[in-house]
Amino acid sequence: MGTPELSLRALDALFDQSPVATIFSDVDLRTRRANLAFRELTGLPEEGLIGRRPSQVEGANRIVDTELIERILSEQVIREGVPVVSVNLQQSLPGGRRVFAWTAYRVTADGRVLGAVSTLIDVTGALQDATDLRQANARLDLLQRAGSQIGATLDVHRTAEELAALAVPELADRATVDLLHPLLQDEDLAGVDPGELQFRRVAVRDAGTAATVSFAVGDLISMQLSRHPAVALSRSEPVLARSPAEVRQSGLSPGHLQSLLDRGVHTFMAVPLIARGVTLGVTVLLRAENPEPYDEADVRLASDLAARAAVHIDNARLYTREHDAGITLQRSLLPRDVPPVPGLDIAYRYQPASQAAEIGGDWFDVIPLDSGQVALAIGDVTGHGIHAAATMGQLRTTTAALARLGCPPDEVIHQLSTLVAATGQEAGATCIHAVYDPRSRRCRLANAGHLPPALRHPDGRTEFIDLPAGLLLGAGQSRTETIDRQLSPGSILALYTDGLIERPGEDITIGLSRLARALADGPAESMDELCDSVLASLAPRPRDDVALLLARVTMR
Repeated sequence: MGTPELSLRALDALFDQSPVATIFSDVDLRTRRANLAFRELTGLPEEGLIGRRPSQVEGANRIVDTELIERILSEQVIREGVPVVSVNLQQSLPGGRRVFAWTAYRVTADGRVLGAVSTLIDVTGALQDATDLRQANARLDLLQRAGSQIGATLDVHRTAEELAALAVPELADRATVDLLHPLLQDEDLAGVDPGELQFRRVAVRDAGTAATVSFAVGDLISMQLSRHPAVALSRSEPVLARSPAEVRQSGLSPGHLQSLLDRGVHTFMAVPLIARGVTLGVTVLLRAENPEPYDEADVRLASDLAARAAVHIDNARLYTREHDAGITLQRSLLPRDVPPVPGLDIAYRYQPASQAAEIGGDWFDVIPLDSGQVALAIGDVTGHGIHAAATMGQLRTTTAALARLGCPPDEVIHQLSTLVAATGQEAGATCIHAVYDPRSRRCRLANAGHLPPALRHPDGRTEFIDLPAGLLLGAGQSRTETIDRQLSPGSILALYTDGLIERPGEDITIGLSRLARALADGPAESMDELCDSVLASLAPRPRDDVALLLARVTMR
């Protein structure tokens, strides 16, 4: 063991040479020792520290809350002996904002309180690393959620709303999505005014419940090419405004700019929506309540979200264009008007599926014949899309031609089957072909894989005609069986497609029972009213196309 003097010198050296910033204060909180590490960390000279309380040190108030430190040292550490361990102190030093972990504990000797020792450790970097990690994880989580939350439907507006909803409030306090108006109208962008762009606002999401900003969903926005959103489109890259001053220089119209400033917007970025080389529009993300300005990491995240959303928006745009073209084609191939026919009172309805579904190949026809008879036909091409609609048109045209040539129902079915097989329609198609003779009131029917016709008797009783289903069109060349059925005056023959009665996961017999009840309970005075009643009861919002053809036997 050394002498006490040597021990004290060793302790002094340990205190002074410690790399941890350390200071010793007496019971009155006056500084007695402050090592070199402490002085360098705080930038305070030794002569300005020794003998002074924290609140008496010149410049200390600009660095930390000295009143808080004195209160904790006096009331908690020295009086109660309860140490302070790694409490974060925010320090405003010349080099910028720093964070230090403050630890303080009471020092006693021989039962007497001598004062308190405090240490400071710079944890600014560690906290920043932790913050960066949290932000990176949050960004990764946002991107992962984008995969499941954006593009759930083939609807342009819905997809844009999903993008805005994902961005607010995690990435923005306000998000807007504007698409180029000519593109939505399927117009050539080369014909627009080169001096400005026209956008249609398709989505807005704002975290402020009472926020009011220019332009709502549906508004048409004309924008000069010098404004930030237009610049983002022309450059095909994001444009960023980091401060209120840069927001004011964004080139927005005075009214729009003022509404953003009134909203409290202090930073924003305009990110182009580009998919497959086609510029669709722009999404603008703004911050008001969130005090942090956008940085490059935010821009990269927004760009990734915009790129993903743009692909889904473009898919929806292309699908909508094809769907509309298919509906137009399909309607052009269906009968515009059904002519009056002897012995029958005819009513019909065709109802396409919802916008979210592809067009089908449902069709029907009423064909007056030179013999005074009338041919009735209904069918369904399996599959969806323009190809199904085109095949449907071929079947309807061929059916009418064969019927007018006097071919019986089984021969019509045979020829249609040959046609479908030749077109390569792998899943085939269904069809019922019937020829009604008003003189004898006999109806001859043949079926190729279609649902059975329903017959409502004059007393309201409804049955399904026992008509052999036969093979799908294109599935084989065997002859289709035909049956003859006598129809009573006032009876109603109902031909329909599966979209009227089928529901996912439900046995077909349940749908047939619903149809029988709807026909039996519906009004019989007006065939149009009966059509509307059956549709309203069974398929108010059909998931698949619906064709319904009703024929009531009249007196001659």
